Amino acid sequence: MSNMNNMNNMNNRSNMDNISEDSVSIDEEFVMKTELIKLGNEVRAAILPRLNDNKREIIGRQYGGDPHFGLDEVAEQTVEKVLKRWKLPIAYFSEDRGLVCFHEKPEWLLIIDPIDGTRPAMVNFESCCFSVAVTPYSSYPKFSEITNALALELKSGEYFYADANQPKITSSVLGLPSLTEKADLEKMFWSTELTAHPIKQITKVCGDLIDNSVTLGAVFVFTSSSYSLTRIVTGQLDAHVDVGHRIVQDYPETAEEFLKVGRGKIATLFPYDIAAAAFILIKAGGIVTDAYGESLDKLSLITDKSIKGQCSIIAASNSELHGKIRNQLKWQN
Repeated sequence: MSNMNNMNNMNNRSNMDNISEDSVSIDEEFVMKTELIKLGNEVRAAILPRLNDNKREIIGRQYGGDPHFGLDEVAEQTVEKVLKRWKLPIAYFSEDRGLVCFHEKPEWLLIIDPIDGTRPAMVNFESCCFSVAVTPYSSYPKFSEITNALALELKSGEYFYADANQPKITSSVLGLPSLTEKADLEKMFWSTELTAHPIKQITKVCGDLIDNSVTLGAVFVFTSSSYSLTRIVTGQLDAHVDVGHRIVQDYPETAEEFLKVGRGKIATLFPYDIAAAAFILIKAGGIVTDAYGESLDKLSLITDKSIKGQCSIIAASNSELHGKIRNQLKWQN
């Protein structure tokens, strides 16, 4: 059987008897869901002992706008170690490493954020996730090409998984999806993002949305897109909004403020932050677009980390709420 056929049959296989804990080869039984969960759990095992150890050193910012902390490096090294054992024609793209190819002609690409929510992880909060989305390999993979996605909570080990060929998501949490039908902005429970986002510019756009919901509803900042989006799947949140990228795109004069709070780099929202969780939420029945209201389908999942490669998101549990959120955002004329 060819490598491609083997990979295509991953999701239909259930016999794990021949899978070694030390190596996964193309000739063995292989289940995509199981192996992605294993990958996430190995990252989890590597970082759990280091949570809240007060070592918050920054290693560097070579590959991205967001600082690369020591905890990130532990997770990145674990991802690389595990994927080398797979012995499959794959490549992966991660927050710090960029594109890594293990084969001359990779057939599949994994878009990985080893720790989405490093800052919460460093203080032992729950809002930190491992996320991975899978696409056929290409130089310019798009969101519409995602075949499999996993978001795994690093504190609890709970996971959310979606397969393009399956009508429903699966999760270790019972009774999901549990999306709300709420359409009242005043009673909306939602989250936004502030990391490297100038608060003055965010409140110009989102101020009314915040003011209207902050008393009868609630506004949260979890510092993890994956966590926020999967909270919509669980019914704990109604929406998630991150409009920083559109602000910079539409109003270039704001770039200086983004550079200031980003300490010399513009870092709004990167595709690897949302690829897996957005795919899962859409499969669960949620509504996800960028801040313009456009589909994410054409979103490039490999970026050079420039502002052109970044993105925005408006996600909601239902279309009525999504429309009301868009209408209450205040864009300058």
